[in-house]
Amino acid sequence: MDSHSFKKNGFRKAGAAGILALASLILGSATLPTPAAYGQATATGGSIQGTVTDPAGAVVPNAKVTIKNADTGTVRELTSNGSGFYASGPLIPGNYSVTVSAQGFRETQVKTIVQVNVETSGNIKLTVGNNAETVQVDAGAVQVQQSQSNVQDVITQQQIQTLPVNGRNFLDLAQLEPGVQLQQGSTFDPTKAGYSGLSFSGTSGRTTRILMDGQDITDENVGTTIVNVSQGAIGQFQIIRSTADAGNDLGSTGQVIVATNSGTNGFHGNLFYNFQDYRSGFASNQGIVSPFQRNQFGGAVGGPII
Repeated sequence: MDSHSFKKNGFRKAGAAGILALASLILGSATLPTPAAYGQATATGGSIQGTVTDPAGAVVPNAKVTIKNADTGTVRELTSNGSGFYASGPLIPGNYSVTVSAQGFRETQVKTIVQVNVETSGNIKLTVGNNAETVQVDAGAVQVQQSQSNVQDVITQQQIQTLPVNGRNFLDLAQLEPGVQLQQGSTFDPTKAGYSGLSFSGTSGRTTRILMDGQDITDENVGTTIVNVSQGAIGQFQIIRSTADAGNDLGSTGQVIVATNSGTNGFHGNLFYNFQDYRSGFASNQGIVSPFQRNQFGGAVGGPII
């Protein structure tokens, strides 16, 4: 919502693709998940859903559930139904706290993490006591996916921001996942030099589907993407390494679901500098030294809009 970035690349000038990528970043960052698929994770965000129970395992209906985004301060209030079940609806990926209160029980607060296209378990067991007392629980960063059968994992924002990537293409980070191989876009078509494609278990990267904030950005003609999205624009992305759910019309041998940065209530930013030089052994051709030097730097800064 509030990010402004700059970048200099010694080999690439800003063209139509760069302008389109920047527009996608701005529009994507300003877009919030819609309640069209209430209670489910979406291609733009995740969700929290679970059941509230008492110490004996019996469901607790009409419990007050408050879900708060730790980064933006956004609050969503719900009430568990007659079966003790609640569902948050689409949520922006990030850190959340879930606070549950009911008559005759201690207030319970659980810290959890919402990831893109993941339904986070929010099952909460209340303890008998004074409602004025609060029990705090940390659910941790590891989320077990119980409602979706895909073989999948999420590349987190911390990994995106801290791992060095030559060229700043976020898709290069997909190599962290087993069975995923990186393919240079130039092997598909000369116009895709500088782009990256992903191969899943040896299958051609031309078939990999890539969605950014719910929009399909796959190049249908030659593969890879229609825009080269900078690493700094990405909040997190999910890798699906098998055929997607039957209800997903973009099912394929591989799928990437991307969520761009959404901004926070605090001032934030980052800087990067990548330096490459042939004298460090970076560029050589069968012992023949080829003069080469690359300076790539940039950054981003953002803050709350008042």
